[in-house]
Amino acid sequence: MLQMIFLGDCEHQVDADSLSVMQQLLAPTAASLGQDFRQICQRLHDDGWRAVQLSAAMPGVRPQDLGESARRDVAATLRRLELIPAGMDLWIPRAHYLQSETIDRVIGAITAACSLARDLGIDVLSLQLPEESSLEASVMETILAAAGSSGVILADHQFDRIPPELTAAGLDPAACLAMNQDPVEVAIRLGASLIAPRLSDLLETGMRGPIGLAAGRLDIPAYRAAVTTVASHRPVVLDVRQLESPWEALRQGRAAWRASLPGTS
Repeated sequence: MLQMIFLGDCEHQVDADSLSVMQQLLAPTAASLGQDFRQICQRLHDDGWRAVQLSAAMPGVRPQDLGESARRDVAATLRRLELIPAGMDLWIPRAHYLQSETIDRVIGAITAACSLARDLGIDVLSLQLPEESSLEASVMETILAAAGSSGVILADHQFDRIPPELTAAGLDPAACLAMNQDPVEVAIRLGASLIAPRLSDLLETGMRGPIGLAAGRLDIPAYRAAVTTVASHRPVVLDVRQLESPWEALRQGRAAWRASLPGTS
């Protein structure tokens, strides 16, 4: 059956069986868009979005708040509104992995997030791990076991190194630019290990800003080309964290991503 859909950056009339060969989905960061999970999903659906990036820290999706029935309700909401859960974020300060008074909570949070991800059909959990050499081997083994038992891949957002063994990589362009690193070069260097690419930008002022502004530092066409080359099978997370007008930033970001496609300028 043919239907009109948004693939994050443009409208297409496609057969459902053709989705796998279409352009990468853009997945907005839901935690940036308000406090009511269902209202956020409804608006994303109404605005033509087809995917969403969840957060294990946002109201309505926190693993510790969701029993079996509530998890089914979250999954049903996503299905009803035709939103693909692209991945899940769990941003724990790196220092907490290294402190004896917090490490049990870290392991518990990762285990719970992986379990929820499994229940929602999510296969990637984005986080920031500390340097592998500074993390106790037993802690890393426990974290990897929790992910493995849930069928979840950990995407480590550390642009300055190849991810630890048995994990994969995520990439936040704004974070790269803040450290004077080129996100295009980083994406290419990460290669096939990159499974959680994000779309974000850093302004000349040093602050995060919407995609597509003249003051933005990200070379969007080059970044899109790099991500498409190394991670064409993965959604791209449209990261609107820390932005004053996130819904407007989504509109701008989608337009800029669409314009970055060769032949559309």
